[in-house]
Amino acid sequence: MAPDSNCLNGVLESCRRPLVYSRHHWLLYKGEYQVRAGLRGALEAVGSRAPQEWDDDEADLVLTLFALDLSAVGFDELLDRADSSAVRATLLERHELYAGVLDPAEEPPAALLDLARRVAEMRPLVAASHEPYSIIDGRAWYRTEGLVPRTEIDASVLSDAVDDVLRAEFGIPPGASAGERLREATRAAIATDGDSAAVLRGIMRAALDDATLRADHVTVTCPLGDMLDRPHEMTTSDAFFTETQLRDGIELGDYAERLGHESADQLQRTIRARMLKLKRGAIRSLYGPGCMQGQFVEKHGGHMVFRNEDAHYRGHQSIGCSSGGRAAFALRYRHDGDDRELTPMIGDFRVVRMSHDESETFTADDLRHTVRYGEWIRTVVEETYALGAVLRADSPKAEA
Repeated sequence: MAPDSNCLNGVLESCRRPLVYSRHHWLLYKGEYQVRAGLRGALEAVGSRAPQEWDDDEADLVLTLFALDLSAVGFDELLDRADSSAVRATLLERHELYAGVLDPAEEPPAALLDLARRVAEMRPLVAASHEPYSIIDGRAWYRTEGLVPRTEIDASVLSDAVDDVLRAEFGIPPGASAGERLREATRAAIATDGDSAAVLRGIMRAALDDATLRADHVTVTCPLGDMLDRPHEMTTSDAFFTETQLRDGIELGDYAERLGHESADQLQRTIRARMLKLKRGAIRSLYGPGCMQGQFVEKHGGHMVFRNEDAHYRGHQSIGCSSGGRAAFALRYRHDGDDRELTPMIGDFRVVRMSHDESETFTADDLRHTVRYGEWIRTVVEETYALGAVLRADSPKAEA
């Protein structure tokens, strides 16, 4: 029996979501490599006809997309092909990863959609004890997932560099907890400057001084704090705090061929423009009307380790990103007496290494330290919101 129109429309709506949230990716479909736009067109063509008229590839595309949506896994995790066998292989890998934490003896369901549902069920159970993160290889156009035990990420102890900033710049001595010291510094900055930018900038400088991170540049991006009552309207550049700091002594001339210039100001403007474009798009997808509203997906929700990021994509070459990591964090606040939360990825701390030297490649161990910095930044941002203040009261520099 053919599905009725309501059922079919619901299936097709689910199929559209992976085409919205997946990272740019080339996949084989009907003998040709397609990017998301091509696959979106293929789905639209399929949806314009009755299911009885679909050929085998078209029916399999619907199954592929529906299974991805059930599992909240993206196209960028499929290797080479946009078909259900590639989805099965990806979900079996994910099931094995999650079962290693929950129950190594668990057998994966045989049916594809049951497997997709089980992966989605396992994710929050694993996340109770582990931080998931994406591993993105720009050369391979491919994404996988790793896990870090939460016990290995200790944000309760400040790095020496952050401790130095709090003591030297804000007069906050050791003794209290890391969170309370950061909140005290935030309150002091707001009382003096009217915003908390000085604390965020101090943490960024500390990250650049941290020998563990070995960062060439770092970037913080978070909502400014003046539109928390209407996050769906955060689609303009002035809705966000977005700043980049570069390591002292970095020679951009060594990377001029990739960057197209040797200017620190130009690099900062380029990064700012790129980050704002990403965040505006995320807000439109996650808070605006349409198929993604209120949906969790890994791309938006997780931390990242990225490698070979400048292998293909001109945008990554323009910011000198060879490898690095992203700490993504939800931002909690209160509005009208209710506890609310901006989805992970809206809070964003990035560490970039520009060198192609393999010994400088960013690792999962480096990500653990990046996530600690992300948690300290989140503490400052959430305290700012709680005080009804903003992250930056002055106007940002003009974008590129």
